[in-house]
Amino acid sequence: MKNAGIKKIIFNSEYNLQGDNPAEVDRLASYVDNLMQRINYESPNQSGETIAVVSALNIAESFFKEKNFRDELESNYSEFINDCNNHIDEVCRQIDQSL
Repeated sequence: MKNAGIKKIIFNSEYNLQGDNPAEVDRLASYVDNLMQRINYESPNQSGETIAVVSALNIAESFFKEKNFRDELESNYSEFINDCNNHIDEVCRQIDQSL
């Protein structure tokens, strides 16, 4: 069941956010706010819209790096499991031949 609402300030604007886990909503909102504040500090003459887009691009970049890492890890595990299955099959064949 979704929470009725969590008021959070992100980049000097208040938002009424909803989510199943208020602590997680708070953590995510704080992350976005901190990122936007940092970008604003580094580029103080940018519009709020530009800061929001640059923040979104930063978050997207992080997401895709993690996704690619996970996909590569999943591929490595799959390859490892296939190798193990091939070795097991070979051992089973050798056992069958020796019987």
